[in-house]
Amino acid sequence: FGHDMRLLHCRLFALVSRYSALAADKSAFQAALPRPMMRLLKERWGVTHECYASPLNRCLATFGSVFDDTDKWFGSSGSFYAFRPVSGCYEANPPFDTSSVQACFRHVGALLGASDEPLCFVVVVPEMDMSSSLARAFACAKPFLRHHEVAKVSEHAYLMGLQHQRTGHGERYWHPVKNSMLYFFQNRLGAESYPVTADFVAELIQAFKAVD
Repeated sequence: FGHDMRLLHCRLFALVSRYSALAADKSAFQAALPRPMMRLLKERWGVTHECYASPLNRCLATFGSVFDDTDKWFGSSGSFYAFRPVSGCYEANPPFDTSSVQACFRHVGALLGASDEPLCFVVVVPEMDMSSSLARAFACAKPFLRHHEVAKVSEHAYLMGLQHQRTGHGERYWHPVKNSMLYFFQNRLGAESYPVTADFVAELIQAFKAVD
């Protein structure tokens, strides 16, 4: 990515230190969808961009991340909230705190409302209580909701985002303590271009079991 090799180690140290500090507060912030699930989204719907990732856990060809200053040297396109796609299909797995999920819903709704081309977002978040603030944010995207599916608590797992360092006993996956929700948000042309079929949803749920 055009590194000045004299700065490569400094930039890598800054990157790893930033995410290690974040993980010390809440390691789930770096959890990602299992690779089989990402491959399925790519193969079936042409998903090539992760809206929330990092240089340390990204799977797809392009990705957005939270820390532009450290991450841009390793391929990040920057914050999802500065991302303005008008067509295509995208995967969004925001950090699991309420404010991040609210911001995701609001931005997805704004993007879909502004596009006249086929546009789709597959958003994966924990099952959360719809407080008044979360419900208002969800309302921004709800007109574009084509389908939602529940991944049951004991039947799915996330890929741990700390593969670059030793964690515990070498676990690859993190098993959440609550259900997860898969939301399929699409504008009209997006629904035509990316049909949400029962078979495809079943395959995604199976891939969420992290058997690879």
